[in-house]
Amino acid sequence: MASSSRAGTSGVSRKIVWLAIAVVLAIALYTGGWFYAASWLKDRVTQELAASQQGLHSASCSNPDVRGFPFRIGVFCDAVGFDDRPTGLSATFGALRSAAQVYWPGHAVVEIDGPAQVRMTPDIVFDADWSLLHASVVAGTDGLDRASVAYDGLKGTLNAPSEGLTVAVSATHGEKHVRRSGEALDVAVSLHALTLGLKDKVLPPVDVALDMTIADAARWLSKEGVPGTVPRGTSTELRALSLDLGGGKTVTLSGPVSVDDEGYVSGALDLTVEGVDAWRDRISELFPETAKTARKMASAIKSLSGGQDRASVKLTLRQGTVYLAFFPIGEIPPL
Repeated sequence: MASSSRAGTSGVSRKIVWLAIAVVLAIALYTGGWFYAASWLKDRVTQELAASQQGLHSASCSNPDVRGFPFRIGVFCDAVGFDDRPTGLSATFGALRSAAQVYWPGHAVVEIDGPAQVRMTPDIVFDADWSLLHASVVAGTDGLDRASVAYDGLKGTLNAPSEGLTVAVSATHGEKHVRRSGEALDVAVSLHALTLGLKDKVLPPVDVALDMTIADAARWLSKEGVPGTVPRGTSTELRALSLDLGGGKTVTLSGPVSVDDEGYVSGALDLTVEGVDAWRDRISELFPETAKTARKMASAIKSLSGGQDRASVKLTLRQGTVYLAFFPIGEIPPL
């Protein structure tokens, strides 16, 4: 009996030893694989960044590193930059931190520090900073499938010296989401408590929301990127563009909009205004020089809606000319 007991105990011990060896080997193999993948990723990023400097769309990452062991993997940079030569757009940002689960490397989360500077030819410059900016991207073999960006505490200044324009911008929270929808591109944007400062005027905080689909634009998320001619030659279904001042004062636009190859805008939009008189008074207060026009517009909108303070009217855009019913009320210059 004693011999049998010792044999049983010995068998169990061997199984435990073999299990321990297997666990150690698995950990060693996983660790080696992770660090091999990290080395490969760092080399690949370095090569791609170097190659991009010779192309039309270049990117930079200072002091690139790969971190996240054991269950994540991601690229870290002390600073990042982007230069799109066809559009004359370039940008610089602070540190970047990214992470993807090892089992799903195509889905990554990213945090970017400020400050940032975005430049567009000939002399448009946007300087910005924020308390938090994070993004989520899902990529396939031919580029992004979808991406989201959210930020808090945005503050910035837009300068365009050639236009004599300086605009201060702030928002407590903002989000942008893009995704492929077949051959189209879905875009949703929201800004909470957006405030604009124009010279000696500070506009009241407004919540902004945009929801639209751009036809034949899914390829913009591929490696070919956004064409330098955008927005010309685009066709968009504007599901909703809304401005909300609070207290029931809202403006909403919806309908199809297109921009031809010469930059002229055409479309058929539904305009809904909640609180026509309140909007008239606010615009007149902020821009006294437009008070007369604001009164005429408010009167026309209310008359087309039976005198109600909640009005729904049709706006028609033809080659940049805006019509309310049959009456031209403004011009949109070529984009």
